[in-house]
Amino acid sequence: MAAKKKIKIHYRAPSHVPLWKVMEEGGFLGKHGLEMDMGSLEGQRKRATEGLKAGDLDVVSGNHHNLYAAKALNGDPYVHIGQSNNSWRENFLVCGKGINGLPDLKGKRVAMDDYDGHTGLNVWLYLRKQGLEEGRDVELVTDPVKGAERARGVMDGKYDATFIRAVDRLRALKFGARIIEVPPMAMIEGVTLTTTTTYVKNHEDECRSLILALIDGIHFFKTNKPDTVKIVKQHCSELLKMRNDEEWDCFYDNQVTSLESAPYPSIEAIQNVFALAVKGNPEIKEFNPLSLWDLHYVKEIDDSGYIRRLYG
Repeated sequence: MAAKKKIKIHYRAPSHVPLWKVMEEGGFLGKHGLEMDMGSLEGQRKRATEGLKAGDLDVVSGNHHNLYAAKALNGDPYVHIGQSNNSWRENFLVCGKGINGLPDLKGKRVAMDDYDGHTGLNVWLYLRKQGLEEGRDVELVTDPVKGAERARGVMDGKYDATFIRAVDRLRALKFGARIIEVPPMAMIEGVTLTTTTTYVKNHEDECRSLILALIDGIHFFKTNKPDTVKIVKQHCSELLKMRNDEEWDCFYDNQVTSLESAPYPSIEAIQNVFALAVKGNPEIKEFNPLSLWDLHYVKEIDDSGYIRRLYG
C-alpha cells in the first residue's frame, strides 16, 4: 500500500473542525491517500497569510475575506479551491425594548464581538442590505464576548440588539431573552480550502484528493447524523463546549442545513464576501473576485458523476 501523503492544514475558526474530523475519522482522507497534520490559527490572520505565502502551511481552512486585497494590490498567489458553506447563519436577532424586527433597529445600538472580523462585518453588510447604514441609521458597538453573553447585555440594556447563532439562541432563551429569526444571507463561511497557486501547481494530486475527501465528508455529515455526532462529540467536545444533547442536535441541524453537496461557492456569496473586503480596502472595488477562485478540480469531479452517484 502506498504511503499516505501528509497535508499541513490549519483552521481559522473552531466551527470548521467538526467537518475536518468527519473527513479524518470517517476514513475519507485515508480513502483518498491523505493524512492531515492539523493546527489552529484562530485569531491569527497575519500568520495564516504569511505562512501560506512562505510555503510553511499547505492549506488554511478559512481566510474568507482578507485575501482579495492581497491578490488585487500585490498579486499574491492565494487561491480558494473548494467551499463547504454559502450561508451566514448568525441570523437570530436578540431584541431589546421596542424592537420587534429589523426596521426597529433604526437609531439603535447593535453589538457584535468584532466589527473588524468576519462575524461583525457580516452584520455590517446585513444591516446595510436592510437599508441601515452604519453611523447614519445604526450604531455598531463592539463587545468582545460570546453570543449568549451579548444576549444578556441586551437584556441588561448595555445595547439594543445583537445577532447570535443557533446554539447561543437555545442558551439565551433559557434566561428569558427575546429572539426572532431573520432571513439568512449568502456568505462564504465554514471550510474554505485556501492555499496558493504554487502549492496547487506542485501538489495537484493532493488537491484533487482533498476535494474528494471534502465531498465524501460532507455526504457523510449530511446523511449519517448518529455517526457524525458521535465523531464530533468525541473529538470536538472541549473545543465547541456543547453542554447537552439538545445543543449537539441544534449544532448538527444548523450545520447540515448549509453544507453544499458539491463544494462550489455561490455567486452571491462571493459578491457578499468581496463587499467585506472592499469595506477595508475601497481601492479594490473594481477587482474581479472570481480571480481568487480555481474550481476546476471541483468541476472535474462533479462532471465525472462522482457526486451524483454518492447521493443517487
